[in-house]
Amino acid sequence: MKSIVWRICSLLSVLAILAVLLYGSNRLLDVTESGAPILARPDAGKRLLISMEGFRFAQTEEGRVPWRMSASNADLYENKEARLKNIEIVFTTPEGKRAALIGEQGTLDTRNGDARIRRGSRDVRIVSSEGYLMTTDSLAWKAGQREVTTPDAFKVLGRDIYFEGKGFSAEVDMRKLSVDSNVKAILQE
Repeated sequence: MKSIVWRICSLLSVLAILAVLLYGSNRLLDVTESGAPILARPDAGKRLLISMEGFRFAQTEEGRVPWRMSASNADLYENKEARLKNIEIVFTTPEGKRAALIGEQGTLDTRNGDARIRRGSRDVRIVSSEGYLMTTDSLAWKAGQREVTTPDAFKVLGRDIYFEGKGFSAEVDMRKLSVDSNVKAILQE
């Protein structure tokens, strides 16, 4: 009799454990409107909409293009963020001066045009039509203010100047440049 009671209790225990496991796994993998299990669903706003090669984005103002962006690859998400690889942003002033911001990886907010570019295996670079080269680890582009910023160390090399520092902000036409700290400059004749 004791052995039959013990077997029934054991069987009930196993059934109870199975019921709990089945219920828990059903809740964990609950399929809702999106058709994806809870564990497989991305965070709200982070769902990938499209992945593409050869991405281009441009801003126009009164019939002219003050800046345009191209990337070799782009992943576009439902929150209007684009994750980019091999990026080039070309700025053109009304006077025809150009500067190209080049980096290996970054993000773009397609709602306002703001972008962040960071170092991969090479420095992030800005090359101007006036012969200047700037290198750093990361750059942020604020489209509304037409401003480039970095908190990182940077170096600028031109025909008659070399300078470096840490942290800066600059207007895209490079007429105004503000450096946060550790400025060193060498002027050449």
